[in-house]
Amino acid sequence: MNPSFTSTNGERTVNEAARKTERTAEHLADSASDTAARASSAARDRADQAQRWAKSRWSDLQQTVEAQPYQSSAWALGIGFAAGLLVMGLLRGRR
Repeated sequence: MNPSFTSTNGERTVNEAARKTERTAEHLADSASDTAARASSAARDRADQAQRWAKSRWSDLQQTVEAQPYQSSAWALGIGFAAGLLVMGLLRGRR
């Protein structure tokens, strides 16, 4: 048999090391994929919770405005006036 075509112990060791490295890489890739899937699911759950909370708050605000229209109008007028003062102060400060 031609010695140049037979595998040596060194080649076998390299091949085994390559297979082991490949299995380790596959395991790490699977682990990373699982972690990414869990993170994505958690982010989706948090986004759904935030959306439900925002809808609830908006509904509460709407009910409050409908129940107390004069007080809500006074608050809106006051907030608008304060915002106007702040904007005018900023614009005057630039000159």
